Amino acid sequence: MTLSQFITAHTEQILQDWDEFAASCAHDGKELNQRELRDHAGEILKSITRDIEQPQSPEQQEQKSKGKGPRSATLSAAEVHADFRIRSGFAIDTMITEYRALRANILRMWSASGAAKEPVGEMTRFNESIDQAIAESVSRYTLQTKKSTDLFIGILGHDIRNPLGTIVMSAEILARTSQAPQKVVTTIINSAVRINGLIEQVLDFTRAQADGAMPIHRLPGNLGDQLAKVLHETQVRHPQRQLELQRSGTFDGNWDEGRVGQLLSNLLGNALRYGDPVGAVTLALWSDETDAYFSVHNWGGPIREQDLGRIFEPMARGPGVEGAEQRREPAGLGLGLYICREIVRAHGGALTVTSKAEEGTTFTVRLPRVAPAVR
Repeated sequence: MTLSQFITAHTEQILQDWDEFAASCAHDGKELNQRELRDHAGEILKSITRDIEQPQSPEQQEQKSKGKGPRSATLSAAEVHADFRIRSGFAIDTMITEYRALRANILRMWSASGAAKEPVGEMTRFNESIDQAIAESVSRYTLQTKKSTDLFIGILGHDIRNPLGTIVMSAEILARTSQAPQKVVTTIINSAVRINGLIEQVLDFTRAQADGAMPIHRLPGNLGDQLAKVLHETQVRHPQRQLELQRSGTFDGNWDEGRVGQLLSNLLGNALRYGDPVGAVTLALWSDETDAYFSVHNWGGPIREQDLGRIFEPMARGPGVEGAEQRREPAGLGLGLYICREIVRAHGGALTVTSKAEEGTTFTVRLPRVAPAVR
C-alpha cells in the first residue's frame, strides 16, 4: 500500500487525531467544537494525496522543496485553514505545530502498519507536500496579518489624529480670543502635541515591524541645514535649556530629511529628559567624502552598563540613569531610540552610543550621502 493509499484508507483516524491535537493547542480565541477544530483538515489531506500521486520533474521537486510549488487561482485548503485559524485566535507557531503533529502522526501510523513499499521516495514526496501546505498557510497568515496592521495604521493615523488636530486648533483659538488662563490653554496644547507624538511613534513602530524596515524617501538636500532647523525648534520649546551647535564640513546628499529630523528630535529629547538639567546639550556635525556624521552629547549620570545593550530595543523605556527617574515623563512608550535606530538602518548608516561619568553620554550617527547599492 502506497502512502497516499494509506492516508485515504485511514483518513478518519488521522482526522480524529488531528481533532485531539488541535483541541490541546492553547490559543486566545473561544473554545472550538469538533467541526471548527477539524476545519479544512480533510481537504488538506486530499490535496496531499493528490500531490503525492502526481508525477513531477526534478525541477518541480526542487521548487516544491523551497515551498514554491504551483498555486491555483483559488485559495487552497491550507490558505483557507490559515484564515480560519487567525479568526479562531491561533498564533502562527501554533498553526505550524498542527502540521508538524500531522506529519509525525501519519508517518508513525504508516510505519507501524508495515504497509510501506518504497518508504524513502514516498516519504520524500509526502514531506514536500506537507512543507508546501505549511508555506501556503504561513504566506496566507502573514498576508492577513499585514492587512490587519494596515487597517490599524489607517484607523490610528486618520480617525484619531484628525480629532486631535481639532483639539489643538481649538485650544490655539481659545488662547487668542478668550480670557482663559494661559497656563490652562498651554497645558491642553502641550498634552495634545504629546499624544500626537505617541501616535506617531506607534505608527512608525508598526510600519517597521510590518515591513521589516522603516519606510524612507530620499531626496537631494542639505542635511546640516535640516538638523540646525530642528535644533532651533527644540530650543524654542525649551528656552530654559542650553543647546549648542558645532558644525564643520559639507552636508549635501540624498536623505529623507523628515525622518532624519525626527531622528535628531528624538535624540535631543532623550538628552534633555535624562541629562543634567543645568548642563549643555551639544549637537556636533562633521563629514567626509562619503558620509555625514552628527552626535548629540549631554552631561549627567552615565547609562548603566547593563542597559547599553538594550536601549535601542522596542519597549526599553529609556536608559537607566541615576537621578533621571525624577525627570522622566511616565507616558513614554519606550520606542524613541528604537525608531532612531530603524531610521538610521533604513539609510544604510550606523547609530552608536558611549556613556561615561567623566565624559557624559554621546549618541553618534553616520549616514551615507547616497543610498547603499542593493546586493
